[in-house]
Amino acid sequence: MRRALGLVVVAAVVGAGPLAGAADRDPIEEARQAAETTPFSGVVSLQWRDGTVMHTEQVQVEGADGSFVVRGRRAAMARGSDRLLQESDGWELLWPSSASPSSHPAMDPEYQFRAGSGAVVAGHPAHVVEVRKEGVVRERLYLDDDSGLLLRREQFGEDGTLERALAFDRIAIQETSVTAPPAPGPVTRAVPQPLPGAGLPFRLAAGYQRQGVFRAGGVLHVIYNDGFSDVSLFEQRGRLDRENLPAHARRVVVADLQGWSFAWPGGQALVWGAGRTVYTLVGDVPSDELVRVALSVPVHRTSSVAHRLRQACRSLVEAFNGDL
Repeated sequence: MRRALGLVVVAAVVGAGPLAGAADRDPIEEARQAAETTPFSGVVSLQWRDGTVMHTEQVQVEGADGSFVVRGRRAAMARGSDRLLQESDGWELLWPSSASPSSHPAMDPEYQFRAGSGAVVAGHPAHVVEVRKEGVVRERLYLDDDSGLLLRREQFGEDGTLERALAFDRIAIQETSVTAPPAPGPVTRAVPQPLPGAGLPFRLAAGYQRQGVFRAGGVLHVIYNDGFSDVSLFEQRGRLDRENLPAHARRVVVADLQGWSFAWPGGQALVWGAGRTVYTLVGDVPSDELVRVALSVPVHRTSSVAHRLRQACRSLVEAFNGDL
């Protein structure tokens, strides 16, 4: 499933438009908007770093009329704000448009967009936009000079290491078109239900603001955005089962946080337990930033039996003192 979600991420960002002059404009959002008018198809290489290992995989990509389909071992689709996964009996809705935030907060002032030197990607001249946050290069976007499509996207860790990249190896622009996908069949999984955000933090570290709260089954899902990137926080009752973690998950111990981190084509994930609650933080942001955000999450800790006994004794003593 994590790989399928990674394919949906690819489908959502492979189109791009030219960067506007304003310094606070989101080039990825403009990318998606411009791609709605430019049909294309091609082969995209995915790269993602997992610890010291860099993985590579190829997928087929098609886009037209605001829909993007990615085909690898499985097929995924972005249609508007809908995110779908192809099953044996048709498309299954992973995330409906109705559960997507209608707007994003103002972009964190720490972001800067700078023009880079030109490049050639898949035989097409491209101009480069460099995305910085807190003075550190986070991404480089390679936009086709003629069509404005996004031809390559590189994402870096806070130490400058390449974490993820997607790039067209071959692309045909305005020559082929993907057929509009059929409506998804019956939803076989719990559809996220919006909830009020009372009691949940509005802000987390690194400029992230709460955008929506949802529940699907027994899992609480909170979306945060810093004006450019999303992170998702999942909260579920239970104990962390290490045997169900990916085999390549790495131990993370920072301050009071003790968890596990792993990567996939769509981003990074950090999982940790606190008392009888398991938290999962997911986003296509540097792993160091994901840890900073996780440290700002106010977790629910279940007190020990001894602690609860001490609290009960204290309450009893206070009650007697009150009577005297």
